[in-house]
Amino acid sequence: MNPSLREFVSQARAAGRIRFADMRRLQRDVLPARLTTCEEAEALIALDGELQRADPDWRDYLVLMVRDFVVWGLEPVGSVDRAKAEWLVRILSSDAGVTKTARLIAREVLREAWDVHETLAALAPRSPRPS
Repeated sequence: MNPSLREFVSQARAAGRIRFADMRRLQRDVLPARLTTCEEAEALIALDGELQRADPDWRDYLVLMVRDFVVWGLEPVGSVDRAKAEWLVRILSSDAGVTKTARLIAREVLREAWDVHETLAALAPRSPRPS
């Protein structure tokens, strides 16, 4: 994992929150383009489950970053095969159940990908594609 992301996650975890300034630093300096590894996605999703407070932009940012990584950053590009679906379900599920953020991520992946393995559909029903 990128060392600056590791440091960001560690600091946010210790503080229990992500503030406006933290979001700007994350977007500008830590992850200015996109997620590049499964480990980065897993770290941010795990962090989300540990936060007591977060900037209003946090959830949207996380959902879009993970969606784009899953659909466009991993092979096969544009679709979610069984391996990707099982990995995503595993990291979005916790002992406490599936969070609102996890359902939003699953829904966005279902909406964005051309083809999605049925394993992922259990987390969020497929929404119709906009015309």
